[in-house]
Amino acid sequence: MNKTMRTVGTLLAFTLAGLAAADLHYAIEPDSVARQYRVSVRLDKAAEKEVFQIPAWCPGFYFVLNYQEKISDVRAADANGQPLKVERSGTREWTVQNPNSEPISFSYRVLADDPAPGFFGASIQGDKAFVNGPSTFVYSPTRMTETHWLTIRLPRGWEIATAMDPAGDGRYKSPDYDEFIDHPIQMGRFERRKFAAGGKPFESVFSTLRGDIQANLDFETERFRRISEAGIKFWGDAPFPRYLYLVHLDPGAFSGGLEHRSSTVLNIWNTRSLNVDTLAAHEFFHTWNVKRLRPAVLGPFDYTKPVRTKNLWFSEGVTDYYAHRLVLWAGLMTPEQFLGNMAGQIATLQNGRTRRTKTVEDASWEAWENGGFGVGDLSYYNKGLVIGLLLDAALRASTDGEKSLDDLMRGMYAKYGLPKPGFGEDAIRAELVLLGGEAFGPVYDRMVRSTAELPYELLGGIGLLPEGGGLVASPEATERQRELLAKFLSR
Repeated sequence: MNKTMRTVGTLLAFTLAGLAAADLHYAIEPDSVARQYRVSVRLDKAAEKEVFQIPAWCPGFYFVLNYQEKISDVRAADANGQPLKVERSGTREWTVQNPNSEPISFSYRVLADDPAPGFFGASIQGDKAFVNGPSTFVYSPTRMTETHWLTIRLPRGWEIATAMDPAGDGRYKSPDYDEFIDHPIQMGRFERRKFAAGGKPFESVFSTLRGDIQANLDFETERFRRISEAGIKFWGDAPFPRYLYLVHLDPGAFSGGLEHRSSTVLNIWNTRSLNVDTLAAHEFFHTWNVKRLRPAVLGPFDYTKPVRTKNLWFSEGVTDYYAHRLVLWAGLMTPEQFLGNMAGQIATLQNGRTRRTKTVEDASWEAWENGGFGVGDLSYYNKGLVIGLLLDAALRASTDGEKSLDDLMRGMYAKYGLPKPGFGEDAIRAELVLLGGEAFGPVYDRMVRSTAELPYELLGGIGLLPEGGGLVASPEATERQRELLAKFLSR
């Protein structure tokens, strides 16, 4: 039996020596033939009963995912490898009977059949393997804030790419469960490029299942670098030790991106030009807006059920607005292209029907029952982006260019960002009024809390005019409005 075909018993009995007594110690090993991961977690201090659960959802995607259906061969053992009784105590829960309160190991297998190279779940296809943490790693509800260690065992010749903190000898470390599962892991054979931005190390990793990679990876990585520099410059900090762009070039059933604390996964097509600038910028902007500046209800996470907020339009839609601005600031989009994209977003919103019956708060709150992205043809991404554009224009015009939406974002980050507990459901409105004045309260209510048409006339304050399906400089704009527009479109 070769090195890559250890038994589950080996994982159950890995050494206790040299590890902190109160921590959780995970081990994972891919089985390419069975397309499964062998996973174990050891508790050095355990009670008479220990509960393990698998999340019901993945942060960043507001939709219930049945990860428990992929778990099999659940076992438990004491420190001597003797079996302990395991009971299925809930849909996503297992209870271990440990009458002697001894250290225990809990092990199981995860079916790694997520489509394409993996995204929301776990995937193994030949020498390409991927793990999205919530799909694969169970948690102990009473030990969420303890240190989580991970040992990764790989076949010969395989590599690892993850933003998790390395601890040497194939081990990694996270301060708690929330961060532990927020570091996706790429394993196997792939292409990688390294670069620096904002004084921090970055890496882009490209993986494809079929044929050769078509794109010029150095060219695409340089675009990531410029976007990353623009994002760090905007926020004024880089709150991570390293950052990883994971690019899967076989999207399968899902094309898009998913943000993580210090990385992102992009599922896109294997083409000569990846055309991924705004998607990459959106996910990178989430490093701050969502991962560190977030609605208070979203953290610490409750993984057992849907967690609702009315502010996904801000977390996702305003992020989408800034994705376009980052690409503009990075010099990868012209001002004319930026205005064309904004006009396209307005047209998408105006062509929808659900906006007449549902508010953008409704679309945020009801996302869980409607596929995770909105309600009907009302996307909180789309309407949130347009609201961001209008608020930005209104703040610039009403303060004669002294304030903008940028000030709202950075001010909220300073006030509510981690390790602070996040912002309340009414905080955005309150902060907007503090920044721009009482008149912004009714403007906010109209755009966010009603089904009334959005006040597109606000664009006139910075000299913009909707015309012919686009956005153009108004010929009737004052000299000051033209100056505001020039600043708005500057890099």
